[in-house]
Amino acid sequence: MPELRPLKKETSRWFYREVVIVKKLVILILVLIGLSAAALGQFPQMQRAEERRQQMIRADEERQRAEADGKPKQPVITPAVMNVDVQLVLAKLEYKTFAAAKPFATTRVADGDPLWLYIKFNGNLGRYAHTMRNPDGSERYVLFVEYGPQGDVTAKSHYMLEFRKDELAMTEIKLSLSPGKAGHNNALPIFIRNVGTSRPGLWNNELRITRTPGFPRSINDYLAKAAFTCDFSRGLIKYPAMIDTFRSMVLRDTLDETKLPLEGKFNNTLTRTALIEMIASEGIVPSRVYFAGDNWQEYSDLPTSVRQYRTITGTFLYQNAGGCFYGTGEITQTYDAMNDAFGETNIKIRKDIAIPCTPPK
Repeated sequence: MPELRPLKKETSRWFYREVVIVKKLVILILVLIGLSAAALGQFPQMQRAEERRQQMIRADEERQRAEADGKPKQPVITPAVMNVDVQLVLAKLEYKTFAAAKPFATTRVADGDPLWLYIKFNGNLGRYAHTMRNPDGSERYVLFVEYGPQGDVTAKSHYMLEFRKDELAMTEIKLSLSPGKAGHNNALPIFIRNVGTSRPGLWNNELRITRTPGFPRSINDYLAKAAFTCDFSRGLIKYPAMIDTFRSMVLRDTLDETKLPLEGKFNNTLTRTALIEMIASEGIVPSRVYFAGDNWQEYSDLPTSVRQYRTITGTFLYQNAGGCFYGTGEITQTYDAMNDAFGETNIKIRKDIAIPCTPPK
């Protein structure tokens, strides 16, 4: 067996330096990983995922305490089975019910096709809606809609559907995706906003419904999905033009802009004041101001919903040089994650739309 010889002094010194360098590199890598984790924790979607986890932990602890105190056990809610408890159907015509539309379900759309989304619940909507509690103690009942590539975990955009408490008894919903329809929750912009900015070709996409607000979402977080192919192989002209016409249909149920936007139930003092101040800067003194729609339309145009917005449209009537006119103010607010509130208000004004003067009574 060969004799083991001690390392030379120079070799031992070199080996020691190398060990020290490696240790420093390991420490540096660990520090960088720690900083990266801290940085990632600042993203709103990661914060919401952690909040959801903490809520589940607290709920489980409360349940265990209740059982230990001899209180009745909380009922166990069975998770919804995707595409079973909630079903989606896409059809190119408007039908009265989900059952009537189902035989005419489509999975392929071409440029300019009208499209309707039918949602059917096993039981009532209240079983599936997510309840959001406001700082003032009031509640909001919502579902979240995603548009994304078929079979992909990412999403191109997100929209939120909000419901009144009396609507939680509904068992199905019908939404116009194209060309649009006026009225509370009668239309959803997510389809036209995506196909209107698409490119010629064949694209496999899907719509997804979920009650889970946080990210990341797992496959079990979705209530239903509807896959479809956008066949734009012959070009794409009509859908891009329908982005503006969709908005007109949602506001007034017609493309005739001499018709005033339909009045909704939304009314907020701060939002009204911001709109009046903006139109005053245009030299307009309105005789009437109202809002089209019942609530804010909340959406995001990013895969993880990091950047969020909400919009509402105000209408103002006025007279000028003996003529009668109206205008609209599209009010958009950006979500501020640091303050957990919407702010940074932007108002896009359209004015001088002529309408007949109402004859004096």
